[in-house]
Amino acid sequence: MDSDNPEEPIRGKKKSVKGYASKLFKESSVSAVSSIVSTASVSRKVFRALVFLLFTAGFLYQCIKFLYYVLQYPTVVNIEINTPVRFLSPAYTFCNTNGVKRSKFCSKYPDYCKTPDKAFCDNNPLYCKGNDTKIPVEGALDILGLEESLELSHNLSILFIYPQNDISGPFPRVHEENFATSCYSYHERIDNHLDALYRKKSELSNFAEEFMLFNPEENETFFPNSKQGIIFAIHSPYEPINPFQKGIFLKPGRLYSITIQMLEEELLPYPYKTNCLNYTEKWLKANKSGTRSQEACRHRCAQDIFEECLNCSSVHIMATRKKRLCKINDLDFSATHCPSPEEQFELCVKDCRDDCSRTKYTYDVQEMYLTQHMLRDVEDKSLRLIRVKISFDDSEIMKIRYQPQYQV
Repeated sequence: MDSDNPEEPIRGKKKSVKGYASKLFKESSVSAVSSIVSTASVSRKVFRALVFLLFTAGFLYQCIKFLYYVLQYPTVVNIEINTPVRFLSPAYTFCNTNGVKRSKFCSKYPDYCKTPDKAFCDNNPLYCKGNDTKIPVEGALDILGLEESLELSHNLSILFIYPQNDISGPFPRVHEENFATSCYSYHERIDNHLDALYRKKSELSNFAEEFMLFNPEENETFFPNSKQGIIFAIHSPYEPINPFQKGIFLKPGRLYSITIQMLEEELLPYPYKTNCLNYTEKWLKANKSGTRSQEACRHRCAQDIFEECLNCSSVHIMATRKKRLCKINDLDFSATHCPSPEEQFELCVKDCRDDCSRTKYTYDVQEMYLTQHMLRDVEDKSLRLIRVKISFDDSEIMKIRYQPQYQV
C-alpha cells in the first residue's frame, strides 16, 4: 500500500522545502536573473533584462564612486573647546629699532663723527649728555657693511634688563629701509636641542604671567630725528619671524599689558590630504637636532643653498647661518656650480610639509604710561624704560582637529 511506503513523507517534505525556497528567492532581488529567464513573454523578458541591467549598473557605479571617495582618505574637521592643564609657551623676538649704537660707531670711526653745537643740543637734549658727546656726520651710515652694522648694535645686557635667561641671538633681521639690525629671541626652539617650554595655569588666578623690562637707550639714537623703541613679536617657538614685518612697536616710558589667546591645530599624516609631518618626532629621532616647523624647514633649505653655492649666508633668510653675510656683488648664481637654485629649492622644500601639531597665537595689547612706582627697583629713574607684562588667557583654548571620516 502507498500509505505503507516510508519514502513518501520524505519526498513530501523535500517538495515543501524546495517550494518554499523557490518562492523565497523569486521574491528577492537575487532571483532577478532566474525570474527573467523564466518569463514566457519575450517582450516582458527584454523589459525585465533592461531594468535589471540599469539597476545593476547604477549600483556598481555608486559602489565604485564610494570606494574612490573612501580611498581618497577624506577628513572631517572637529572644533573643540578645551581647558588645558598646560600649554605651549610662545617665543618673543625683539629688536632695537635703532640698529647702530651711536657711541660704538663714533668710537670706531671718529673721523665720521663731530661735536654737536649748542643749538643742536638744545633741540636734542637726550643726545648731549656729558662733554664727550659725538654725533655722526651726514652719510656716515653708508660706510658700514652688514657685518659691521651688527657688530655695532646695542648690547643685550643693556637692552634686555630682565629676565636674562633662555635668550638666543644675536641674529640679523631686515627692516623697511632694507637695513639689517641685531635681534634676539626669548624661549625660541627653532633649531636647537632644548625641549619646548610648557606653562601651567596658576592656582591663584586664571592667568599665567611673565614680565620683561627693556632699555631702548634713547640717548644712543643714530639719527636725531628718529623715534627710538623696541619692535616686539609674539610667535610659535618653532617658527622664525621678522618683528619688523609682524611685530608691534613699543615706545619708551610705557607699560604694555599683553593678553595672549591660543589656537591649536592637529592635522593628519599621509595618506590623508593634510599630509602633515610630525617635526617633534623627527627631531627626537635626529638626536634633538634640526628644524621643528615647516617655516623653519623652508628657510633652512634656502640658507643651505646660499651657503653651498655662494659660500655666504643671506641676511633675508631666517635660519641659523654658518657663513659670513652675502654682499650685493656675491649674489650671482650663474658664476657658481649651482646654475638652477630654484630647482634645488623646490626639491628641498618637498620635505617641508605642514606641522601635524601647531599652536597659533593672537593677542590684545593695552598701552599705558609707566609710573615711578612701577620702576621702584630701577636705580636710574631718568631712564625711559619699557615694561611688558604677558598674560595667558588659558581658561579655554580652541582646538581644530582633523579626523578620518572613514576608518579604512
